[in-house]
Amino acid sequence: MTKTQKQREKQIRLALTVACEAIKETVVGFNYLTHTVDLSNEESTLKVQCYFNDDIALVAAKPQLDELADIIFTQLASIKLNIKPAQILFFAN
Repeated sequence: MTKTQKQREKQIRLALTVACEAIKETVVGFNYLTHTVDLSNEESTLKVQCYFNDDIALVAAKPQLDELADIIFTQLASIKLNIKPAQILFFAN
């Protein structure tokens, strides 16, 4: 991994950390998020996995999923990284 790629990975991590903390404050039952990315093709390969405490929390949060995705989009846009809604996935632990 090059120095530039390490810096970019850090930017992505920080943006997603801010998004995660904001989501925890607004969505009941949200646990954490994680991501995978190929830094040579970020916009196409970034996948954000959002995890809820259980199936009940995930079902209860369904009306808020667009809002949750918007928080992620906003944070990633702040580092000039635009992704599609299909790149955000939701799971229950």
